[in-house]
Amino acid sequence: MSYFEFEIPARAWSDDQREVLQAKMWQIGVEGFAEDDDIICAYIDQRRYSARRLNRLIDECDRLGIRVQYRYHETGEQNWNREWENKFHPVIIGGEVLVRATFHDSRNDLPCTVVIDPKMSFGTGHHHTTRMMILEMMELDLAGKSVLDMGCGTGILGIYAALKGAASVLGIDNDQWAYENALENVQRNGVDMNIRLGDIQSAGEQRFDYILANITRNVLVEHMPAYAGLLAGGGMLLVSGILAEEVQYVLNAAYQEGLKHLNTREESNWLSLSFIC
Repeated sequence: MSYFEFEIPARAWSDDQREVLQAKMWQIGVEGFAEDDDIICAYIDQRRYSARRLNRLIDECDRLGIRVQYRYHETGEQNWNREWENKFHPVIIGGEVLVRATFHDSRNDLPCTVVIDPKMSFGTGHHHTTRMMILEMMELDLAGKSVLDMGCGTGILGIYAALKGAASVLGIDNDQWAYENALENVQRNGVDMNIRLGDIQSAGEQRFDYILANITRNVLVEHMPAYAGLLAGGGMLLVSGILAEEVQYVLNAAYQEGLKHLNTREESNWLSLSFIC
């Protein structure tokens, strides 16, 4: 399998600018990153590469004050697992939830510990969006409730919901790798969580007390009618993956479906929102 390796000079960039670029590059199919103080290397399968989408990303970044320049060449498949192991350190969220990998020492586990081997899937607890979702979930009583984790990635949010006593948890992702990774992580944590490969239609006609969607702004807006339709009476929708300048798109989409905005969290220009029907 052949990949394009994009080398992006980033010596003068802030951590926030690096995170914004990487979040946007995930959206166009980039599968992994390697970086140091001077450069960010991004890797994408040649079959998924689109010059049109890349140029649109560059324009979006430019409007945010991030000037993206690059050079690229063809390269072989990367050892993503090794990259993750080099960069993935245990993280404690809210003083209560420990997220670690199987290769970390378990002697310092907390009563609520989520074990995640991420491979190429999103969701390790390190990114602001995942952390804000977990912080929001900490304040909820999920015991006996039904939960949908849409775009579940590693399964981290659904697994945490199960650990908090949710009666049923369904995770859905349209990426084959994420689907397989989530299945593995569910087994690692010994929780009862159903994983499906597919899109929002895969949820069927079930109604949920809570829907979790840490995805991207465009997907949130597009699927807002479906999310609203899947909520049980008085149900709550928690979303993230939204940059501050994009929030009004999501708010407008939720208001159009009759959802009431409850709460906003913000970290480093990233937002999470909660709504109730």
